[in-house]
Amino acid sequence: MNQYPSTNKGFSLNLIDDMEAPLSERISLLEKPLPKLKPGQVLVKMLAAPINPSDLVYLMGKYGLPPVDGAFVGFEGCGIVVSANAGLYGKWLTGKRVAISAQPGGDGVWAEYAITKANYCLPVRKDISDVQASTIIVNPCTSVCLVERAIELGAKAVVINAAASQVGKGVIRYAQMRNIKTIATVRSAANVEALQKLGADKVLVSSDETYKDELKVACKAMQATVLLDAVSDIDTPTVMSCMPNKSTAIVYGRLTETHDPIGGQFAVGDVIFKQHKVEGFWLATYIGNAKPWQVLSLSKKVQKLFADGVFQTDIYGEFNFEDFPKALEHYALHKSDGKVILKPNN
Repeated sequence: MNQYPSTNKGFSLNLIDDMEAPLSERISLLEKPLPKLKPGQVLVKMLAAPINPSDLVYLMGKYGLPPVDGAFVGFEGCGIVVSANAGLYGKWLTGKRVAISAQPGGDGVWAEYAITKANYCLPVRKDISDVQASTIIVNPCTSVCLVERAIELGAKAVVINAAASQVGKGVIRYAQMRNIKTIATVRSAANVEALQKLGADKVLVSSDETYKDELKVACKAMQATVLLDAVSDIDTPTVMSCMPNKSTAIVYGRLTETHDPIGGQFAVGDVIFKQHKVEGFWLATYIGNAKPWQVLSLSKKVQKLFADGVFQTDIYGEFNFEDFPKALEHYALHKSDGKVILKPNN
């Protein structure tokens, strides 16, 4: 076993009130003492960590978890457990490659090392690369959970906005497997062909003049009664107005949210007269409320989808500490290009 390191280098959060400040100014490369493990925790040497939309919202101080000034940031990644203070399970994890989630309230994973709870670590199959393994929790698990929730609600088809995102692509792939049709909406026509090849049953560009008419026809024809909503703001009532009575919006993101601390709207008339419903989904809450066997089952399902080639995270590039801030700015503007991956120990 490696000697327990005394310091840890990573990107810490700078709390900035100016909402126009570049995201790269909201992080600083910092080296600080590495605390000892508390009971239930493990130390992970990081191999790879992606940027997700939730990381961007957190950097702006708008996420569901309060920002901690000076704490390392980054919500998920992949690494090797090098030390543990977590009983038999921690001992079993030691030396294993794992996908990890950051422990809420502590340091994140954009660093050489990460400390997290042992039960936030999922052992990873050998046939999944480090880079792909670093992305298997937040987006793929969300895609699977959203489709399965739509099935619980009796949906035969779903509308998915921001469909060129990694969650959107995962929904399209997994929905195909579960015989659920998909209506994908995107902002750019450049994404249409790729989503059609992926298997979306209908792809619509939200800026087209005929968008709402086409969406209404598609929703009726496919009986789409669930919206998987990553955008929020005016997009929620716009899409829902085209959907049948008794439809449900499952809101799992707010990509339009910048200055507005609420970031969402809904049509009161549709809620009253069309019996529309709005519910939220946050993977952290799902995992926190799930039984351990449910989390492991979800992990095995997602990893098999990766190993079988059904799921595949698009990667824009891999970056070291020096090049990462510039890549962060690129991801914020061009999310559909693929994930930016930090390789902190390269």
